[in-house]
Amino acid sequence: MSNLQLIIIVGGVITTILVIYSAVLAFKLKQKAKRRTQPVEFQPKSQSQLDAQHSIRVIAQALLQNDLTPTEAAMRIGFLAQHYSPTEDQAPSLQAFQSLAMETSHLPILDAWKALSSQDKQRLEKERLSIEESHSEAIELAANTLAKSA
Repeated sequence: MSNLQLIIIVGGVITTILVIYSAVLAFKLKQKAKRRTQPVEFQPKSQSQLDAQHSIRVIAQALLQNDLTPTEAAMRIGFLAQHYSPTEDQAPSLQAFQSLAMETSHLPILDAWKALSSQDKQRLEKERLSIEESHSEAIELAANTLAKSA
């Protein structure tokens, strides 16, 4: 085998390796561009988004099992909704909970509730129940939706 033949063979092998390498890079570049053009709702969510989504589902299920009051569920889901980007079909359900949370946000909780007189507690409890009743249909529908989809 002559030197010229050896140089041609080595050159051919190097050229083949470079062509394969460039094809792999082109494929990776195409995949990256494809991911960038996907709609936002199809892109993978961050871990905090997934955690908020899971927590919202658990709270909705707890409400449906009567383990939470609608007001308590609304406060919790309202807080989580601030850290969550819902899909188009989840947004109205979250809005129902946020609406109830806003209407009951003036009610005292924890130590402030304990410090109230019995009369004030009874009055505020009636008010809470009245507000919950006015939102009951929307909250039940929203809880069912979020328990399945969030």
